[in-house]
Amino acid sequence: MNVFVIDVDSLRQDHVGAYGYARSTTPNIDAFAEDAVRFDRAYVANSPCMPSRAALLSGRYGVSNGVETHGSRSQVLSTPHTWQDYGGDDALALADDYRTLPECFFDDGRASVAVSSFPRHPAPWFYHLWSDFHHPREPEGEMEYFQTPRAADVTDLATDALDHLTDGDRPYQRGPGLFYVQYWDPHAPYKRSDAEVERFRDGDLPPYPTAEQIERHHEWDRWRSASDPYFDYALRHSPYETIENRQALGELLAHYDAEIRYVDEQIGRFLDELRARGLYDDALIVLTADHGEEFGEHGCYREHWSTHDGTQRVPLLVKPPASADVGPGSSDHLVTNVDLAPTVAAAAGLEPPDAWQGDSLLPVLDDAVADWRDRIVLDHGLYTAQRAVRTDRWKFVRTYNDGEWDLPERALYDMAADPWEQENVAAEQPEVVADLEDEMAAWAEDHVGMEGDELREVARTGPAGLSLYQ
Repeated sequence: MNVFVIDVDSLRQDHVGAYGYARSTTPNIDAFAEDAVRFDRAYVANSPCMPSRAALLSGRYGVSNGVETHGSRSQVLSTPHTWQDYGGDDALALADDYRTLPECFFDDGRASVAVSSFPRHPAPWFYHLWSDFHHPREPEGEMEYFQTPRAADVTDLATDALDHLTDGDRPYQRGPGLFYVQYWDPHAPYKRSDAEVERFRDGDLPPYPTAEQIERHHEWDRWRSASDPYFDYALRHSPYETIENRQALGELLAHYDAEIRYVDEQIGRFLDELRARGLYDDALIVLTADHGEEFGEHGCYREHWSTHDGTQRVPLLVKPPASADVGPGSSDHLVTNVDLAPTVAAAAGLEPPDAWQGDSLLPVLDDAVADWRDRIVLDHGLYTAQRAVRTDRWKFVRTYNDGEWDLPERALYDMAADPWEQENVAAEQPEVVADLEDEMAAWAEDHVGMEGDELREVARTGPAGLSLYQ
C-alpha cells in the first residue's frame, strides 16, 4: 500500500463541488470524494505557503518548527541541529525525534517521491531526504516563475515519476512508499483563456463583500484592497483594474474558478493514471490544500492574509485503502494539516517521531463519532501576525500585529450564527474571550519549541509581507 498526497495551492474549501459549491469547478475531485472521507472542518494550522507546508512535513506546529512566515526567518526548520545550545552528540541523539515525514520514509528504506517546484520559494528544508525529487518548470515568458508551472506539465512529470515509486528493483523499495505531487494553478497570477473563464461568469455571488463593503474598501488605501491597481496584473484578461463593484468581484472569482477547473482536469488525469497502473484501490490518497484565498470578505482581495476561514479552511479528502474496509463518508471533527504526517506514517506502518504534535486521523476514518479534540489553534504570520482558537461554536482571534489593516487586538466570532466572520462579538462575550485567550496561552506553552514562540517574534519585527506595500 502506497500513500499519495495531492496538494493544491490556494484552494478554498467552499469552491469545491464536494463541499457544496454550485459551479462546476471540480468534477474529478468530486468523483474522488465519493471514494473518500470528507473532512468538513479541516484547517491548516499555519498559513500561508511556507508555514503550512512546514507544518505538513514536520508534523509540528509553527510555534515548534519555527516557520511562521516567509522571508529569511522561514529558511530554517527548527530541529536539534539548528539549536544554538545543542550540538554534537546531543543533537544527534535527539535528531530522530524531529524527523520530517519524508525523512521517516527515507530512513526506513522506503521510496519517497516528490513532484513540486515549492522549494524554489525558497524553502531549502523542503528538499531534505526525499529519495527522488522532481521539479516541474514554468513556461518561458513574462510573469513566469516557480509558482506558475502548468498543471498539465506537473501531471506529465508526476506520471513519469511514478516509475520511481513502483520500481521493485531499487534497493530502498522495502515497503509502502510516499508520493507527493503539488499543483499551483489556483494561485495568482490567473492565466486561463477568456473561453475558459466565460463558463464561470454567470451564477450567484457569495454574500460578502457587499456592495457597501466594496465601496468602503476603496477608502482604505491598503495593499490589495478594492482600489489596488494590482488587479490589472492578477486579472490579465479582465477589463477591471480595480474591484469597483460586485460585478468586478464576480469577474475576479470567475478567473479563480477557471483555474480550479483546469487543475481539477489534471488531477483527474493523475488519478486515472493511478487506476490504470493498479495503484489506486490499495493506496491511501490524501487531497488537500496549503491554504485558501480571501476575496474581500474582510477587505483584502485575492490574497491569503489572516486566520479567517477564507485563508485557513481547506478541503481535506482521505481515501482509505480498500483493505481497510472503511467506507466513504464525512467527518465533522476539527482537524489540521499537522495531523497528516502522523496519519501517513501510521498508514504506512511507520512509528511517528516523538516530537510530532499532530494525531493520526486513522481512528476517525474508522469511526465517524470517535473521540477527538474539541478545539484547534491556527496561526498566520505573513501579512498579519495572528493566532486563533477554533472551537465547535467560537473562533477567537488574537492579533499581535495587524499589518496596517486596523484590526482589533481581540475578535470573537460565533461560527454557528456568523460563518462569514462579519460580526465581532468580543465585547458582548467577555468571559468567552477570557477563557479562550487562557486556552491559547496554555496551548502555546505546551507546544512551543526550543527557540521560543516565533509568531511573537514576527509580531515584534513585522510580518514579512509588509515589505510588499511599504
